[in-house]
Amino acid sequence: MALTPSQLERYSRQIILPTVGGRGQEALLNSTVALVGCGGLGSAVALALAGAGVGRLVLIDDDRVELSNLHRQLAFVEADLGAPKAEALAGAVRARADTELLVRQARIDRSNFSSLVSEADLVVDGSDNFATRFAVADACAALGLGLITGAVTGHSGQLFAQAPGGKPCYRCLFEREPEQAASCSADGVLPGAVMTIAGMMVQWALLTLMNRQEVPYGRLLHADLARGQWRSLTVRQRPDCLCSDEKRQKLAEYGGPG
Repeated sequence: MALTPSQLERYSRQIILPTVGGRGQEALLNSTVALVGCGGLGSAVALALAGAGVGRLVLIDDDRVELSNLHRQLAFVEADLGAPKAEALAGAVRARADTELLVRQARIDRSNFSSLVSEADLVVDGSDNFATRFAVADACAALGLGLITGAVTGHSGQLFAQAPGGKPCYRCLFEREPEQAASCSADGVLPGAVMTIAGMMVQWALLTLMNRQEVPYGRLLHADLARGQWRSLTVRQRPDCLCSDEKRQKLAEYGGPG
C-alpha cells in the first residue's frame, strides 16, 4: 500500500528515521494492536499509537471514568465522567487521528481473550491488576502473540516485553499471582510516572510492529522514577512454564489457556 501525500506529510518526522522509513510506516498502517486497559497507561498508549499511524486499535476495558482518574488519565475530561473508558478513549482518539477503532467494553479473561484479540498483531497490556495481567500473558504465550506489559504505582514502574514466540513469558518472571499487590488507589501515583512508562510501552510497540530488533524481549525493566534510576533483569525461561513447547501444544489442543 503506497503512502498518500497526506500520510507522507503527517508522518514525515518519523519516516525520516532510518528505523522507520516508508516500509516501516506502511507496516504501522497495516497493523492491529489490542490494548487491554484504557486507564492511565492505556489511554496514553492509545493516543500515541494512533498518532504514529497504527491502522487499527482494539480498546478493551469494562471500567468507567471517575473524577479521581483525571489527574493522570489525560485522554479524559470532566464531560466523560461516568462514561465507559473504552468509549471515551475512542472519542479522544477519533478527534486526533483516523485510526480504525474497535471498542470492547469487557473485562478480559481466559474465556474471552481469543475472541477479543483474534485479529491483533500485538497486545499491549496496561491493566491495573495481576489477575488480568496473568490471563493476558498466558493467552499470548499460548497463541504466540507478542505482548508489551507495563505497570506503575507510587514512584515506581516496570515494563516487560514478551516476544511473539512467547518465550520467556510473564509467568517465567512471576510464577503465580502475588497475594498482595500495590495499587494506585492505595499507594498513589504521579502523572509523570504514568507518562514515562506509557512512553516506553509505545516505543517498544512501534518497534515490534516494524519488526525491529532493538526491543529487549525477555528483560524486565524496573524504574525508580523519583530518583531516575533504572534496573534491568534478564528473565530466564522456566522449563515447566506455560510457554514450554509441551504445555503450549496441550493448550492448542483444547483452544487456549484455562
